[in-house]
Amino acid sequence: MSARRAFLAAAATLALMVTTGCTFHVGEPDEADPVFGEGNSVRWDLSRPIEAKTLGLPDDQLVILTVPDDATVSLTLPTGTWAGRTEEMTVTTRKGYLDAVDLFWTEPNGQASADRMVSDAKLLGVDAARVASWAGSAKWAETADTNRMRHEANYNGRNGRVSTAIKPGMAVGKGEGTPVRLHYLFYVRNVVEKTEPGSR
Repeated sequence: MSARRAFLAAAATLALMVTTGCTFHVGEPDEADPVFGEGNSVRWDLSRPIEAKTLGLPDDQLVILTVPDDATVSLTLPTGTWAGRTEEMTVTTRKGYLDAVDLFWTEPNGQASADRMVSDAKLLGVDAARVASWAGSAKWAETADTNRMRHEANYNGRNGRVSTAIKPGMAVGKGEGTPVRLHYLFYVRNVVEKTEPGSR
């Protein structure tokens, strides 16, 4: 993992650490990552509990993975499968189970990021009209005259027991074609902790 990737992934986890209250671990650049191994793809079924030990992960940590070039992720949700590429990836484990998956990658501009979010909206259970509006919002941010350094949004959704969120962010005032950083969150605690009395 390059120094830039490590820095960006570490920065992205700070807010997550506040809410999870767990320790975190950064993959070593010279070690095969326990999740990706020697390959460049991950395929997980998030519709059922996944034990951390089966992934080679600690029980209660936020782990910044060593993501290979051209990495892809495929996540089975209760009503379908989401697939895409990722540049950075973190996972959070809790009480021996996978608790959350966070994916980060960059789209070339506001329209491209809006198009990607709209294409994922139905599956992730977010409002397609709201994420489509990001294109106009990003266009404003490209040349905005403001003291704000970043322009960000947060779109929450749900697919069955899997909670989701899409969080685009971009620099303000950098001109036409400013890249947009996308953060997709898949939160699976409700898959592990069933709501029926007496169940886990």
